[in-house]
Amino acid sequence: MRAITTVTLALLLTVFAASAQAQGNKQLMSERMAQQDLKRNLVEAVIGFKVKSETEFGLTEDAKYQADTKAAAVIKGIKVDKMIYDREKDVALCFGHIELKDVVNVLGERISFKDVRVEGFGFGTMTETSRPALRALRAAQINAYDEMATLLVGEKILSRSTAENFILTKDSNRSKVCAAVFGAYIPNPGIGSPNRGWGWDESGNAFVFLEMDARKVKDVLGNLMVYKGENILRVMGRGAQKDELSDAPDGQNPNLVRDPGSKTQYQDLGMPGSKPPAPPADLTGKPAQ
Repeated sequence: MRAITTVTLALLLTVFAASAQAQGNKQLMSERMAQQDLKRNLVEAVIGFKVKSETEFGLTEDAKYQADTKAAAVIKGIKVDKMIYDREKDVALCFGHIELKDVVNVLGERISFKDVRVEGFGFGTMTETSRPALRALRAAQINAYDEMATLLVGEKILSRSTAENFILTKDSNRSKVCAAVFGAYIPNPGIGSPNRGWGWDESGNAFVFLEMDARKVKDVLGNLMVYKGENILRVMGRGAQKDELSDAPDGQNPNLVRDPGSKTQYQDLGMPGSKPPAPPADLTGKPAQ
């Protein structure tokens, strides 16, 4: 009887050891990355950042669109509200918020808030094949900030064309934007929120909506902008998973699933390749089914 007990105990210890070895640090790192992305998104929403973009779409030139952003701030008080993790695709989604008091924005100005709660989210993954959709979403955020800056500050157009013997030999059509944007936010960020302000369309391209109060914006020099129009502005940014112009390799799309048995929530986020399908053609986020 003792021998059977010993063998059974040995088998249990072997199974436990194998299970322990299977638990690595990938999930922890992905969740940590999602928390870091959450913090960045909240900083950009509250403090703001400087955005600079340049485009080239001439008929005789190689097409190019480049947007650069920069943000730096010391921030505290961010709280994590919920973490969702897909164990199969290794993708983490972190939701959190910050209660605002006094902050210094990207222009170095101190702004006082009272009873203002800003919510945000962040993604993270340590798996390269799960990153294309997340990169597309980040690109859409950058493009949205660039679109907001263009709407408020305007853009500088540089055009030059040459025709010889009735043939267009040179055509350069460039634009530049430079502005400091703060106070913009993604509407309805929750995964189950109606008309969610972010997501992917049926092709897998990402979209992000931004809204802001135009009465609070200043240009890169700190001058108060005089904007005549709607007080609450809304723009949309787009981002792609694959670079078809340079034949960049494509990756697999994450598929986030729900497992209510773990401490971290597991839920389908409607990412490309997931079921239910991505948001419809009107580019409006839809709640998870």
